[in-house]
Amino acid sequence: MTGAPDEHSSAPMPTRMSFASSEWARIRGSLGHLVQHLHEVPVLMIPVVRVARRAEFNSTRGQAHNWGSVIPATWSFMLAARERGLGTAWTVAHLTYEREMADLLGIPFNNTVQVALTPMAYTIGTDFKPAPRADGGSFSHWNHW
Repeated sequence: MTGAPDEHSSAPMPTRMSFASSEWARIRGSLGHLVQHLHEVPVLMIPVVRVARRAEFNSTRGQAHNWGSVIPATWSFMLAARERGLGTAWTVAHLTYEREMADLLGIPFNNTVQVALTPMAYTIGTDFKPAPRADGGSFSHWNHW
């Protein structure tokens, strides 16, 4: 991936996954497909958090409070959509241009924080299967770190 941070650089990694892995190649392909076809998606939902001022996100407590209200609600919405044959995806790439998106859509930027851009459409087929999962024991802790 051009422009991706080197795994040994001090830049924060957006994932724990190696950019050289086959898993990341599949994700990158999926992301590229979405970018090329986003304009074809019938519904683009942008969940938001309304705040008195954006500075509420300057503390860990403020972030936990605000994200903790909208992320579970959006996830529940996505699950309900799937139950009705609609596919969704959690994307955040547009947040690089959050102010421009706010201006374009008439969202008041000073007191409304965009959380995601969630495309939604009927799925093609229903042959979904569980995704491979990491062993929970490799990152779960009980009574100690």
